[in-house]
Amino acid sequence: MILRRITEHVKAQNWTAVALDFVIVVVGVFIGIQVSNWNAARTDRKIEAQYLARLHQELSEMSPQADAGFETAKTRHARIIQVKNYFESGKGGDMLDGEHCAAIMRSHIYAGVIFYPPTIKELISTGRIVLIRDNALRTAILSFDQANEEITQLRTDIQIGRLLLARHYPELVALGLSEWEESRCEFALMAANQAFLNDFTDNRHRYEAFANAVLGRQSEMIKSLGENVAASRGVVFAPTRDAAHDGSSDDNDRRAQ
Repeated sequence: MILRRITEHVKAQNWTAVALDFVIVVVGVFIGIQVSNWNAARTDRKIEAQYLARLHQELSEMSPQADAGFETAKTRHARIIQVKNYFESGKGGDMLDGEHCAAIMRSHIYAGVIFYPPTIKELISTGRIVLIRDNALRTAILSFDQANEEITQLRTDIQIGRLLLARHYPELVALGLSEWEESRCEFALMAANQAFLNDFTDNRHRYEAFANAVLGRQSEMIKSLGENVAASRGVVFAPTRDAAHDGSSDDNDRRAQ
């Protein structure tokens, strides 16, 4: 209809009307584009909000689980250090018990979960990471992804050539048939066995890296990203405490032997 009007105005040489028709067309197209852009932007904001809500929930559930796994590893590593101190000084042997024995016999196990929020994988694989408007948050998400790869690789590297002390030195330890803590170690004989000390030291360094550089770093990564996501949504990061479980549980330990 507008084209017909313009044609009629051109034939009549009514240039004012032609100019007015042209302005109407341009304004109409401009408004149409703006409305389309506004709808697209509104859809993008809705999708962004959904992604951030999902990511917030995932991190809230993962954070206490990661913390629990780290705490378990720290406790075990502390007992390993107490055994090391005894080996070095010869003092404190009467304080060592089945839990200390269990700790060094489990020093080859790196079964802690490497947490990776599914939402991050989806954002990156689909390219929708660009929907995150906050540059700092988008960078934090990408940094989490990179760091996750690093700690996963580190855990893999730590396990190369790992040493199962109980199998190498059966004369020095009797594993508990039901529970790890029922294990009995000949600590004095261990301290006098240089081959055992060498392998124990190797395991100790590996477990320290696992506890701190893998589980500890992961715990901090999850908490930091969770706080950033929560701040972008205008809420407080509140981990779901009832979701916590030990990421280095006995069941995981047994499967990892």
